[in-house]
Amino acid sequence: MLFIAMIISQVNLFPITFKLKNSFTIAYDSYDTALNLIVRLETKSGMVGWGNAAPDPHVTGETVEMAKEVLSAEIIPAVVGRDARALAEIYDINQQNAPQAPAARAAIDMALYDLLGQRAGLPLYQLLGFARPQILTSMTLGIASIEESVQQAQEFVKAGFRALKIKTGLDWEEDVERVKAIRAAAGSEIALRVDANQGYNVQQALDFIRSVESCRIEFLEQPTPAKNLNDLKLVRASSKIPIMADESALFPEDVFNLAAHGFADMVNLKLMKTGGITGAMQATAVAAAGKLPVMLGCNDESRISIAAAVHVACALPGVQYADLDGAFDIVDDVASGGFTVQDGFLVPSEMPGLGMKVKI
Repeated sequence: MLFIAMIISQVNLFPITFKLKNSFTIAYDSYDTALNLIVRLETKSGMVGWGNAAPDPHVTGETVEMAKEVLSAEIIPAVVGRDARALAEIYDINQQNAPQAPAARAAIDMALYDLLGQRAGLPLYQLLGFARPQILTSMTLGIASIEESVQQAQEFVKAGFRALKIKTGLDWEEDVERVKAIRAAAGSEIALRVDANQGYNVQQALDFIRSVESCRIEFLEQPTPAKNLNDLKLVRASSKIPIMADESALFPEDVFNLAAHGFADMVNLKLMKTGGITGAMQATAVAAAGKLPVMLGCNDESRISIAAAVHVACALPGVQYADLDGAFDIVDDVASGGFTVQDGFLVPSEMPGLGMKVKI
């Protein structure tokens, strides 16, 4: 069989500031825009793969400007001229050249997988594992008044979504009242998840947990500061609600540390933290070995990178949960396709690769 090389000829960068439909507040910041960096990767034969970086300075340590600089100075020069099928080699080279820029690396990595799927003639989720045809996603409620939160929760439920993630972390007592109100409004059949984004100390976290036990919370995400892993462990030891690590888990080695020392019950992985699809697969394998269930999460991101995460979530059996609503609040996204939404489930495209259409 003849294998035709897929030599990368050029990489183009498109920084875009997307407006959000609704302003959004979490424990450490508020947002009304989403800064993304879209990557167009082309081969000598004219094939095009798409990727996207959505850095979060609070988590990955990057801004869009930093990601663009790293891509231009370090990553693109090392990528152009290589065969796009050499995914593992390119991932390792980019990790060596830009270890502190996981979102920038993620954009290149997912574009390479997009090309690979196109060449194979398969949707990416089928190429990578085909664990499931769809996955349930949660919809996120930012920190707001009880009235606003209840109204938004009811709108999501009416739209067919079956899981809600409630942002907390500014005032645990107010958080308790808001969670109880959302549970009452959403009904007993809706899954509720909570994300404190590092907003509590140990005592506040435990007080919150005890106060919402009747609300049947699936899990509490990152209740304490990311670097204080012993605090996370203390909360986990006294909690009846499973504790999920997010900001404490960027790379596969972080996941190993969490599992080895019992710091958390579960882990939230994001392509922007792991350096892309390759890193997410590595981290998911580590989590599986450590018996940590995985949720695949996101930032506020273009449909390009959300589609990549949907394909990964449907490919890997170790991914049991999804929080992939980051594109739903984007105004005038340049991308379409990649996945559809059916009754609260994300269904990956059946087109080869990511199945994206991008107008830039």
